[in-house]
Order: sequence, then C-alpha cells, then structure tokens
Amino acid sequence: MAAGAAADMPAPQAQGRAALRDALLRPHHTAVCVTDFERALRFYTEFLPFQLEGEMDRRSEPALGEVVGLPGAVIRWAMLRLGSYRVELFKYYEPQGRSDARPQCDLGYSHFAIEVADVDAVYAQAMAWGYGAASAPRDLRGGRTRVFYLCEPEGAITEFIQFRAAAGAAPARID
Repeated sequence: MAAGAAADMPAPQAQGRAALRDALLRPHHTAVCVTDFERALRFYTEFLPFQLEGEMDRRSEPALGEVVGLPGAVIRWAMLRLGSYRVELFKYYEPQGRSDARPQCDLGYSHFAIEVADVDAVYAQAMAWGYGAASAPRDLRGGRTRVFYLCEPEGAITEFIQFRAAAGAAPARID
C-alpha cells in the first residue's frame, strides 16, 4: 500500500453487512520493527519473560513482501510468547525503514500494555536494568490504575499497568 493510501480510502459502510465479531477468536500478537534484533530479543526474553517460539533470518518468500506491502522484503523474524499473547519482531534488511522513535501522539499504534500485580516493583526492576521511562508510576482513573511507560531499547513503548479496586468497589479491569 502506498504511503498515504489509507488516508485516501473512503470509510467502509456497514449497511447490510454482518459485523465481524462472530469470526474473531482473540488477539494474537503485536509486531515490533527493530534495528538491533539481538538487543530487542534480549529485552523481551531476558527482562520480560517472553519465550521464543520461532525465528528465521533472511526471510524473503515472495508472499511475505505481498502481505506486508513491500515487494522484495528481506527480514529477520521472531515470534515471542507470553501466556497466550505474542510479540512478533521484525528487522528489515530490505527495504530499510526509518529508525527514529515515534511520539505517542503520532498516527497509528503507539504502545502495548502488560498488566502487572505491582507496577512500582516492575518500575524498580526496569530502572535497575538501566531502562528509561517517560515518568515514574502514576495513578490514573481516580486511582483505579497505576501505570508507567517504559522506553524500550529500540524506542517503542511498553506500558505496565496495575489495576486496583476503588474503595468499596470491585477491581477496575478493562478487558
């Protein structure tokens, strides 16, 4: 898909069409494009407890380029799993993409989040490992959540979120 093509496409009309909800099973993965594959792999498998499910180097089958909209793409790839959720790592050898980190306000997916039992303990561990954060943990939603944004080695953001019950209420889970 050409740059800007999505902005030029008209919004789909739902009239007379069934919603996709019955065909969907569950979220599967989030893809992260990186420049330093080994550093990113260490982040997800040593700091975070993801397990390596599969890895391929110099992956270049023609269908890959068609699916990602980049004919001739050559990548290093890994699928990492934590419970039933996965992170897919990509390092593009061809074509080369931009390597600057995107601000959270830029168009598109901005971060992914991991629910934790004690966000302050995770923050302390992240700082001990030498990672940066946008801020120390902060209370949001009237104290129902406590969060911080971790700056990954490649510039992507991982949010760590702890859900807490308000006084006299059930936990504020948002599924």
